[in-house]
Amino acid sequence: MKPQQGIFTVPKQHTLIQIYNFDSLPLIAMNIVRIGAQTPSMACELEANFFNDRPKNKIKSSEVSAVVGFGPMVWILITPDAPVRGGFHSLDEIDINDVEVPATDGDMFLYFSSKSEEFNLILADKIKELFGPSGNLIEEQVLEGGSHSDISSKKEEVLLNNSGNLDTVQSSFVMTQKFKTDNRLSCKLPQYSFPCQVDSESGQYAITFSNNPKRLEDFSESVTHSPISRGLFFLPSLDLLTSLRMGGIRMGSLAINAKWKE
Repeated sequence: MKPQQGIFTVPKQHTLIQIYNFDSLPLIAMNIVRIGAQTPSMACELEANFFNDRPKNKIKSSEVSAVVGFGPMVWILITPDAPVRGGFHSLDEIDINDVEVPATDGDMFLYFSSKSEEFNLILADKIKELFGPSGNLIEEQVLEGGSHSDISSKKEEVLLNNSGNLDTVQSSFVMTQKFKTDNRLSCKLPQYSFPCQVDSESGQYAITFSNNPKRLEDFSESVTHSPISRGLFFLPSLDLLTSLRMGGIRMGSLAINAKWKE
């Protein structure tokens, strides 16, 4: 089983992060997951067409990253009898030292990084079109540059192993946080950090990876500066995405090699 490779590829010059919520989620959760699960393959297909038309900008496929993640409510709806381990759940709004830390939000996390801002936006538009009117874009970050950890050397801290549910092996979790400060955050966990704008002021957008959602929760509630938004998402392995794209759920459990009915 393989992880989503974009997790371990250092962000390129241009990065686009989008977070969606969906109307009538209990009725459409499986359809939404199927669409999201197509993201890596859609990125590969678009890359071939996009960069072949622009030979001067042609890049290797390994230099285009596309990662998809699902919020706690989505995962509960499609796997009611097979939750991922570690206490993956929505985080409530809390006060820490009289500072408000917002609740987590978001049903789907999309992350695209390449050498072309146009490529990222076209890919995002193609996926948005598949969502139809049910998809509500609640956060969008068009980012450049940044300061990034070498996550590829810390796979044992990022990926789930086979000590729990075998279906989630090589999957991961990500915490998104937007800060109204450009001060460098202290973080012992694998993280990509980008400069951003918050109300015309310099801010910071961080995505932090771990194989333990409780560790991400503790980190988000211990930072020096309170985030103004945050989200927590499950990042299925490529094998699990393939299963989900094919229909992936039967009797509340996952089966990578199962044949699924529509």
